[in-house]
Amino acid sequence: MNTSLSARREILFIYDIKMGNPNGDPDENRPRRLPDGTFYVTDVRLKRFVRDYVALQGKPILVGNIEGRTSNLTGRVAHHLNAINRKEANGRELVDILLNDFVDARWFGSSLAFKEAPGFKLEPEPKTLTGAVQFNMGEVIHKAEEINIQGTAIFSSDESKKQGTFTSYAALRYGLIAFNGVANEHSAKLSRMTDDDYELLLKAIWCGVRSSGNTRTKVGQVPRLLVSIEYNSGQEFQFGNLVDYVRARACGEKVETEWSSPEDYLLDLTKLQERFSTQNSRIKQIRYEISPDINLVGDRNAILKEWLPLNIDTPEI
Repeated sequence: MNTSLSARREILFIYDIKMGNPNGDPDENRPRRLPDGTFYVTDVRLKRFVRDYVALQGKPILVGNIEGRTSNLTGRVAHHLNAINRKEANGRELVDILLNDFVDARWFGSSLAFKEAPGFKLEPEPKTLTGAVQFNMGEVIHKAEEINIQGTAIFSSDESKKQGTFTSYAALRYGLIAFNGVANEHSAKLSRMTDDDYELLLKAIWCGVRSSGNTRTKVGQVPRLLVSIEYNSGQEFQFGNLVDYVRARACGEKVETEWSSPEDYLLDLTKLQERFSTQNSRIKQIRYEISPDINLVGDRNAILKEWLPLNIDTPEI
């Protein structure tokens, strides 16, 4: 196994949400929107999906909870040191423990701003971990419509009381959301992220969005397309905003704000393929996972024939 990421990687990830709020703003918990009307999702939200999935697999997470209870970073690290019978660890030694034991630290890094902890004096060196993976903000790649979903709830021990409390939340009728990210091999040497860590990341991205649907506003989320570009070793190159090379094109009479499922559009990867073809000599391989519900512009088999399947959703025999 490689001790660090063997070469640069680039990620394009697209998922959708139906009748839900992909990432509420901190003030009104409405879908986040740019001044031009484009809805967006923060990279923090995507990282939360990834971390939650890994935690569900029983792996320790630095930015997470302790036995299901919310905890600050100081409490999390103190709890972990107790669990591994380390009564004291500081400086570079503490950082080494965090990088060795927490895959999300290797992926995303963390600010190590610790408070005083009972029995521990946490003084890491350095005080900031830079992860190997960075994601841009995700964007809904078509015009979407915000709606208000209303309901009622009855909270009473007296069954004779029929009057309920009105509830409501802001949501998107439908949104196709695209993210793009980079795993940098130089940063990976510092964070100790490996090729195996990267494979786990891809699985966690795909499965995390789907398995996060345990709340009313997130239940309508489905992963639709994941593309991983692996460059040849030593290539100081990346495309950058892969999202710019993908379009969703209407395939019926519905306008974009009326879309409600993948049946209402075709995903156009033509420009993405063209950009890939211009840099063939730099690229070692391209792999993908795609939902069977997604229709592409052109011949699907011809489009994907040069790429290798990730087989994340392939049933194990």
